Amino acid sequence: MVDVRFVGNRGVSDQKLRTLIQTRADRAFESRLVQADVRRLFNSGLVRDVQVLTQVTRGGVVVTFEVFERPTIRSVLFIGNRVVNDKNLLGESGLSIGSALNSYAVEDGRRKLQEFYREKGLPQATVTIIKGTEPGQEDVVYYVTEGYQKKISEVRFVGNDPALATEARLKTKVKTKPGFLRWVYGGEVKLGQIDEDCESITAYYRSLGFFQTRVGRQLDFDNSRQWLTVTFVIDEGPRYVIRSLQIEGHSVFSKETIAEQLSLTSGDYFNLAKMGNDVRALKDLYGTYGYIYTRVTPDPRFTEQAGELDLLLTITEGEQFRVGKINVHVNGLLPHTRHDVILNRLSFVPGELVDSRQVRTSERLLKRSQLFVNSPAMGTPPRIVIESPTLNSTAPRIAQPPAEDQPSPGATDPPATFRGQNPAAGAGLIDRGSVWRRPASGYQPR
Repeated sequence: MVDVRFVGNRGVSDQKLRTLIQTRADRAFESRLVQADVRRLFNSGLVRDVQVLTQVTRGGVVVTFEVFERPTIRSVLFIGNRVVNDKNLLGESGLSIGSALNSYAVEDGRRKLQEFYREKGLPQATVTIIKGTEPGQEDVVYYVTEGYQKKISEVRFVGNDPALATEARLKTKVKTKPGFLRWVYGGEVKLGQIDEDCESITAYYRSLGFFQTRVGRQLDFDNSRQWLTVTFVIDEGPRYVIRSLQIEGHSVFSKETIAEQLSLTSGDYFNLAKMGNDVRALKDLYGTYGYIYTRVTPDPRFTEQAGELDLLLTITEGEQFRVGKINVHVNGLLPHTRHDVILNRLSFVPGELVDSRQVRTSERLLKRSQLFVNSPAMGTPPRIVIESPTLNSTAPRIAQPPAEDQPSPGATDPPATFRGQNPAAGAGLIDRGSVWRRPASGYQPR
């Protein structure tokens, strides 16, 4: 080929079109490549049709792409808007200057604007297309009638049992609220938010064991159609009782020891917050004895009897760990803090069983010690990181076990206990807490 040409393009430059094709003047003519270029031009959205003309000359073949451009948006104008400025409306419409113009995009922009005004508390706002849907038009014009912005005058709740969920309590679960300072600030009617508040109330009731709760809303405007009273209508339904509480997967602790940690028992009403506290209590129980990777999975199971459920707690105990090497990494412009000062504030030392509660306590003591910057704007507060050799294969093998816990002959011995700074460690945090796995013959609490 000797040349590749474009004709018919006015708004799109030749250079832009050339970036979309692979046909070149210095390549041999291939009809399949030209047809692929036609598809690429069409799929770009810049043209509505492409015709290919070929001319054989003495020097070779001249390929001409005749393009029929799609109209592009030259401008987007808004008339009549007062509450929302043009920039925000343009962003909500989804249109942009220079993009392909078609009636579907313009109508979709009108629909998005209508929904935006509805969510903003102007449900009576209307958006009309003045220009942009006729052939040859390059400007899009919307006419907006915003109407009066409606305000919430009162939020009420009906159907709730005050002994379980007072109106004051339910008001903390919703974001729909009247305005303040004589309704000057806040209080806009947002129908989408009201629907989300129905879901929030439902979730709150379910956390208390009301799994069949249904929540609706009633909207009542005053005579001026400007002030709205929102009423959340609640059908609480039955409150579920725990028929039986079962525990599976435990071998380290007895069932009685585990039961002592639980606040929920058979015959209690289901409570999501208490169940979460029980899960954390069991993790702390295991974490006290070095089982720091114990998982507790709650599984509420509905029974055939209405208003009753069975609660199953499945425990995955994992392995027991002791504290191994303790590394201190100090970062900063002037890291003058002595490592011993940091280590003395830790409530654990190499060789002890890892106690997850002691780790959290030590971290709080470090944060309160005033040795480090605790402002997020100035630096990262100190934190303790526990690394397991099974989770990080590149971590060095850790502290030597005490004599009574020496591995059996032939086993790989870890290096000696190390307490202090690792010169090759990374910076940016204070990092202590590598652990080593306790042998299976170790202490098993009951």
